[in-house]
Amino acid sequence: MRESVVLCEGYWDRAFWAGWLLHMGCQSLKPPPGKPVFDPWGKVVKGGAYAYLSKSGGFLRVVPLEGKGDLVSVAQGLLTERATRPLARLVLNRDSDKVAHAVQTHATNITDYAANIVPSDGSFVANTDDELELDNGATKVALIRWEANDPTAPGLPDQQTLERLVCASLCAAYPERGRCVQAWLDARCEPQLFTVKAFAWSYMAGWHAERGCDDFYRCLWEDALVVQELEARLRASGA
Repeated sequence: MRESVVLCEGYWDRAFWAGWLLHMGCQSLKPPPGKPVFDPWGKVVKGGAYAYLSKSGGFLRVVPLEGKGDLVSVAQGLLTERATRPLARLVLNRDSDKVAHAVQTHATNITDYAANIVPSDGSFVANTDDELELDNGATKVALIRWEANDPTAPGLPDQQTLERLVCASLCAAYPERGRCVQAWLDARCEPQLFTVKAFAWSYMAGWHAERGCDDFYRCLWEDALVVQELEARLRASGA
């Protein structure tokens, strides 16, 4: 009667997690249309959350939030409820949002959230994996930042986000695609901003249009060349 929860920023993050978790051997608990999925306490999994079983049989919930605003408050609520809903692990997942290669005066880590998310009656220690451990390690809290420290290149946005992580991995696996995407963006007939989504959706439209937007982030984990590049960057960022 325990669960692990990933709190992520939105639905594209949820799709990326879906591909990643299935790649790692988790089992999706997505029900047939019209049928509910229940958590370990018999309550329906809802609110856009996806549920999985890990390879060891643990229950895992991925919860998409609308932006970062709710991340801390939802995390605090889950930790407050852990006495009645035991929480094995809580992962806070967000875009770094920093500009790649800019001088950073302060790197956000999980201890920066500690004062806001740990209930006032709880104590914690930080372990060597940059996690918070509560209740003598019964609950662990971690932070995963989407980022990729690749050098500036054609087809690669500068803002550290899930989109940059994905674009960097695609460019490394298929170098010509980055140049094609940059040429397309540069050739647009009306001046447009080079947003992170402009880059990411260009790769989707160019090579994964039949999969659609949501499945684009999921199907990346079906390509062995892209998986190799994704995993290298996720390891480098500590994810």
